[in-house]
Amino acid sequence: MTDRKRAWARITTASSAALLLMAVISLWQVFDDYNELYNPESNSLVKLEPGDSITFEIESSILVSALRVSDGGSPDADLILTDSQGNELPGRGARALEFDRYDERNGTSFSVVRVFENIGGEYTLENLGTTTLWLVDDEDSANKLSGIVWTYLFYIGCCLGSPIGLVGFVLAIMVWTDKRKMPDQFVIIDDGRVIIGNAQSDMEDDQNPPEAPNPFSDTNRQPPSTISTDASKEKDGESWKSWDEG
Repeated sequence: MTDRKRAWARITTASSAALLLMAVISLWQVFDDYNELYNPESNSLVKLEPGDSITFEIESSILVSALRVSDGGSPDADLILTDSQGNELPGRGARALEFDRYDERNGTSFSVVRVFENIGGEYTLENLGTTTLWLVDDEDSANKLSGIVWTYLFYIGCCLGSPIGLVGFVLAIMVWTDKRKMPDQFVIIDDGRVIIGNAQSDMEDDQNPPEAPNPFSDTNRQPPSTISTDASKEKDGESWKSWDEG
């Protein structure tokens, strides 16, 4: 049973390492495309200077983000987005997984200041702040990114490699625990025979005192040599007597 666990631990660990390596390589391949698609300077719906307003139209989008240059801080939204009927869309703030975005060529970072969900139609955007404002269609960026093969390989490597690696880690712990419970074994070669023993049985044998031999157990014991000597002397004497009489 321990050998089977050890074999499966090796298989799962090797598989997990291969899948995670594939995920790392895929991320490295798709990283430039990700930055290009989510960079407001290269892919945006609207770019609005301070104090300006613009009317634009969007067919439909699950997620649209408004961004400003962060400069290491957390800029305010300072914007108003209204629909064709004049109703203001409040939107929501950025969540924990909505990270800053970077323009590596210019060394600029952008922070998400407002997020609008499930919008579509004609809208008017006003920039009330003192810095440039961008609107990015994140759904469109995600759709373009999902069309790249490396993206699928990255998801496969992460989603399968991590749980398989966890299974391999658990099996490795089980094998290590079973190995600690097993007694220490050693091999003895006696007249060509291989004997496998363990330290525990040897300690028990050392603690048991040797038994005294039974004097009546040997049925093949020979009679004392003095009896045969006396018999031979008697035989020699009779032979000499017969020779003298003869």
